[in-house]
Amino acid sequence: MQKDLLSGIGIFIPVSDLETSTNWYCEMLGFEVFIDDTPKANSLKIWDGVVTFCLVKSYDFNQPEFPKNDYNVDHYMNFHTGNIQALHQKLLEKGANVGDIHEFYGMKGFALYDPDNNRFSVIE
Repeated sequence: MQKDLLSGIGIFIPVSDLETSTNWYCEMLGFEVFIDDTPKANSLKIWDGVVTFCLVKSYDFNQPEFPKNDYNVDHYMNFHTGNIQALHQKLLEKGANVGDIHEFYGMKGFALYDPDNNRFSVIE
């Protein structure tokens, strides 16, 4: 497949409070709103729009668990950073729900949870 046929990725994230979640993703992670469709959804972008998150106001949802596996993966998405210690500290100072930094497979990482307990991993 030609490389130029794909140009980014859009991810839908269920949220219970659209305003709270929109503010969290912008303040904690540096996303910017580029489509405001309140009260149903907001589309956010980061890194010149290569990655977009559509926060969708949702009801009666349970967070999916990653299926049991032999690779010790328990989340669906990773954020990448060049400085795990600095980002971890910055998120802690901002009041984010983060796990401890762990080393695995030659990498370092920690868990990150949004206000609705959507779980991400941050890795270096």
